[in-house]
Amino acid sequence: SDFFFFYMDFPSFTSTFSNDLSLRKTIVLVANCSIEYWGRSRSVIGLGDRILFFKPDSTIIIHSPSGFKPINWMSSPSDTSCTLDEGKPLIFSQRTVKPFEEIRIKIAKIIRYNGFDYLYDGSKQLLTHTELDMRNHLESNPKEVHSDFRFKSKEKKTPVGLIDIWGKIGEKYCVVELKAVKAGLPAVLQLKRYRDWMSEQLNQNVLGILMAPSIAKNPLELIKKEGLIFTRFNVKKLKIEPVNHTLDDWI
Repeated sequence: SDFFFFYMDFPSFTSTFSNDLSLRKTIVLVANCSIEYWGRSRSVIGLGDRILFFKPDSTIIIHSPSGFKPINWMSSPSDTSCTLDEGKPLIFSQRTVKPFEEIRIKIAKIIRYNGFDYLYDGSKQLLTHTELDMRNHLESNPKEVHSDFRFKSKEKKTPVGLIDIWGKIGEKYCVVELKAVKAGLPAVLQLKRYRDWMSEQLNQNVLGILMAPSIAKNPLELIKKEGLIFTRFNVKKLKIEPVNHTLDDWI
């Protein structure tokens, strides 16, 4: 189902946006925001009304109300998360392959929000070696998460987003965040949000594991600082059926 909001409070937006990102929806956001970009150069744009597109392949495009060229963009593959910063939503995205780029979008006012489940362009673009493939593989091979990992569920819904994999290692509960590309800071921040929220709900320490082909230096330092775990996962080893899932399956 599609979600269309004329008004959202900031906590509701952060939760809905995070969930829609996890579900790889096509998101159209109209908001008053400021933008800070590092990459091809550095640019800072103050508060203004903008139209933001977040696509299922992780592309981000930001338009001003006038003109045909985007004022900024982030090409895929990128890693995006949304948190509350001093009570206001902060969207942070980081490109996960060279050239590395990052963008910070600070939301001051939400004007419109749409999250589309089903969009179809008539093509049959084959998508393989995705996070969905990783989840399905690890469900059948839980010891690749940890030698003592016991699988409980996948895509566990929470107010802070969808946990890719949920289980236990010994007597401790464990949340697992999956990335099919190089992990950036948003992946670590999202895993921390899952870990902290579940720890609060269960009133006990919860383990957090990030699985990805590789990870950048700064995110790895944050992993260690937060007591999280990073495990390398080679997505190329996944055995994919000749016809698996297509772009419209994601959307």
